[in-house]
Amino acid sequence: MENKIITITPKGERWHKTGHPWVYQDDLVSGDAALSGQVVQVKAPNGRLLGQAFYNGGSKIALRWLTDDLQQKVDRAFWIARLKAALDYRQRVVRNSSAYRLIFSEADAIPGLIVDRYDSVLVLQSLSLGVERILPTIVEGLKELVQPMAILAFNDSSVRTLEGLPKERRVLFGKQPERLVVQEGDRRYYVDVAKGQKTGLYLDQRENRLRARDFARGRVLDGFAYQGAFSIQVADKAEEVLAIEDSEWAVQMIKENLELNQIGNVRAERGNAFDRLRTLEQEKQKFDLVILDPPAFAKNKQEVEGAWRGYREINLRAMQVLKPGGTLITCSCSYSITDEIFLEILREASSGARRAVRLIETRTQSLDHPILLTHPESKYLKCLLLEVA
Repeated sequence: MENKIITITPKGERWHKTGHPWVYQDDLVSGDAALSGQVVQVKAPNGRLLGQAFYNGGSKIALRWLTDDLQQKVDRAFWIARLKAALDYRQRVVRNSSAYRLIFSEADAIPGLIVDRYDSVLVLQSLSLGVERILPTIVEGLKELVQPMAILAFNDSSVRTLEGLPKERRVLFGKQPERLVVQEGDRRYYVDVAKGQKTGLYLDQRENRLRARDFARGRVLDGFAYQGAFSIQVADKAEEVLAIEDSEWAVQMIKENLELNQIGNVRAERGNAFDRLRTLEQEKQKFDLVILDPPAFAKNKQEVEGAWRGYREINLRAMQVLKPGGTLITCSCSYSITDEIFLEILREASSGARRAVRLIETRTQSLDHPILLTHPESKYLKCLLLEVA
C-alpha cells in the first residue's frame, strides 16, 4: 500500500472531519489516474494517514471512504462482513415483506452498491468504479449469504456515466425471470424487473403504504399510481379508489395486481395527474384521502424552481378536492427539494387553495433505506400526512 497514497488539502481534511463519506476531486492535492478504482490510503496535509477509501481520478467524487483503520485488510473477508452486517440489519427491521432493499450504498458502508431483494431474485446497481472492480466478490458473497435464484445487474443509471462506467443490464448469476410475485403485508404484487422503474418497485415507500391504511376511508384518489401499490394497500379500508397513471403499461400492471389480490373497488384510469386533478376540481368531486407520490421533479438544484411550481400545483389541486377532515399523503423524492422547501411549498399550496391544513405526521423512506447522519444525500424521501381542517 506504500505507493497507493492520495493526499487531500486542508479543506478536504476539514470536510472529512465532518464524517461525510465523500471527498471531492477539488479537495485533493494531486491525483493518480492509474489508481482509479483501487483502495488507497488517504493522507492529510501534515503527512498523517487518515484511513482507506475507494479512489476514482475521473469522478467529481474522488474518494469514497471505507475505513479509518489503516491496518485492516480490505479483502474478501472485509466485504463479506459488510454484506452480513447489512443483511442482519434487514432481518431486524423488515417485517412481513419479501421485497426490500438489502444494501443501501454509503448507509451500509459499501459505497456505490445498491441491492434490492424481490423474493428469490436480487437486483443490483453498481454505481462506483470501486464497487465495479470488486463485483465478483460481492456476487459470490450474496450467493453465499442469501442463496438467491438469480442476481441481476441493472446498471443503467446516469451516475455510472459520471464514474466513467458504461450503462448496461446483464445477468450476473442464474436466469432472469419474466415476472415475480412479492408480498407486502397481506397484499401481493407482480414485479416485472425487466420493465419496471428503479429496480422493479418503489421499495422506499413500503412502510408509508402500510401507514396509509390507517387513514383510508370513503373515496380515495391515488394520483401517481404507478403499479397501484398504494391503491392496493388501502382498498379494503375504502369504499372506492381511483388510481390515475400516465403509463399504459403501468395501468395494465395495476389491473393485473388488482386481479391478483381479488380487489374490485379500485378503478385504474390512464391519464395525466395534473390534468385529472383540475378536471376533478371542476367537476366538484371530493375525496376522503388523496395520495400523491410523483416522480422526482428536480434532479439537481438548477431544477428546483420548476419543481417548486409543479409540487405547488398538484398539492393545491389535491387540497381543493379533499373533503373537510380529509387526509392528504404527499411525497417528494427529489433530494434537492429539502424538508424546509417542501413545507414552504405546501404552505403556499394551502394558502392558494384557501384551505386550513394541519400537519399530522412527517415520514421518510422505509427503514431498509437507512439514513446516515453524516451523509445527507442518503435522506431523500419526504412523506407528509396532512389534514384539511
